[in-house]
Amino acid sequence: MPGSSTIQIIIADDQIIVAEGIGIMLELQEDFKLMGIAPNGELLMQMLNTVQPHLILMDLNMPVVDGFKACAMVREKYPDIVVVALTTYDDDKMRQRIKAAGAAAMLLKYTSSVELAKKLRLIMAKGNNGSFISDGGVIKTEIDEQTNKDDVFLLKQKISEREMEVVKLIAQGLNSEDIAKKLFLSEHTVKTHRKNILEKLNLNNTIELINFVHKHKLL
Repeated sequence: MPGSSTIQIIIADDQIIVAEGIGIMLELQEDFKLMGIAPNGELLMQMLNTVQPHLILMDLNMPVVDGFKACAMVREKYPDIVVVALTTYDDDKMRQRIKAAGAAAMLLKYTSSVELAKKLRLIMAKGNNGSFISDGGVIKTEIDEQTNKDDVFLLKQKISEREMEVVKLIAQGLNSEDIAKKLFLSEHTVKTHRKNILEKLNLNNTIELINFVHKHKLL
């Protein structure tokens, strides 16, 4: 960490109260200084034009520009800044995506402030040259599982780009044959996509899928 024993941080999180709380708790550790809070990735990039911290704590589920895109943008434009995803999602696919975007770690918000500070110090000691660090293995309760089923952001991360194309065409009223022609796929492949989509979204049939799409404005 260049020229300072104090770790300067920006927190990117649309839940401002949560971000402020995390900032206050870290500043109590004395070697952390909060430089600012950005409610989404777009405003984060604007903030970085004037303030460049050592570390960005990045929420994943943000409006306008989410944490995955924002992380990739930060790492491309400011390669010396360390990005750590700080999230409530204990999900392997998200770990893979944020690691691919250039994050140094993905930590869970359930972590205590003291433990979080310890992990951040370790991450900053290695910088962007260390191995990817990840929390995980949180025991999920039945309430957690139901929350995950209802969480559109989490569910959308499980759908591939191709499957999302199929979802949108189904919602437009196209059948498997029409979708196959439009996407230059075999009808069998489209039917496989449909089956996988229903399983991933915990839905039983096409009617439920169409209702889900309109309810959550996925078009």
